[in-house]
Amino acid sequence: MKIGIIGISSLTLELAFRSAKAGYNVKIYNPKGNSLIRDVTQKMGANVQLCSLEETAADTEIILLFIPKDDLENIILALPDMSGKLIIHTGSLIFSPVSLLSSITNALSYKITASLVPEAHVVKLLSPVNLKPKNNYINYNSKDEIFFIADHSHSRNHTRDFLKKINFLPIDLSGKHHLQNTTFNLKSIKSQSV
Repeated sequence: MKIGIIGISSLTLELAFRSAKAGYNVKIYNPKGNSLIRDVTQKMGANVQLCSLEETAADTEIILLFIPKDDLENIILALPDMSGKLIIHTGSLIFSPVSLLSSITNALSYKITASLVPEAHVVKLLSPVNLKPKNNYINYNSKDEIFFIADHSHSRNHTRDFLKKINFLPIDLSGKHHLQNTTFNLKSIKSQSV
C-alpha cells in the first residue's frame, strides 16, 4: 500500500517514519519545498520518497494531510480526482480532555477539507501530547494513543487498521463529538472505543 503525505509537521513525519518501518511506500510533498526536508526523509529509508503534489495524491490510497488553514483551499483545489480516497486530516494536538473537546467541535480545517473534497472520505486525526517526563524504564512494546473521527464506516475501519499497523492504539471518537455540552470523561470514552 502507498501512503501520501501532504504537508509537514512533527506528526506527519512520525506517521511517515512508522509507515515506512511497517513496510508501506511513502510519498511526501512539502508545499514549502521538498528540499527543506530532504535530509530528514533520507534517514527514513528507501520506502520514503519526495514527490510532486500530483504524484503524492494520485498514486496513493491514503493521504495524510497537514496544511495551514490559509493555504488549504489552494492545495485541495490543485489535487487530482480524490474520489473514494481516504484523506486523514492531521493537525490537532491534545493537551487535556478539555482541549480534545475543543478540537472536535472547532475543527475548522477538517470541515473545510471535507467540503472541498466531498467525493473523498475525510477523517480527523487528533494526537495527544504527554507533557509528563518519561521515566527511565520505557516500555517499548506499548502503543501510543491516537484519536480519530470518521463519518463513514469503511473509512473508520480502514483508518483504525492502518493506525494499528503502524503501532498506534487508535481510539475512535466518531459519534462521540456530541458530548460538547456534557461532562467529559476521557477514561469512559477510551474504554468504550477500544
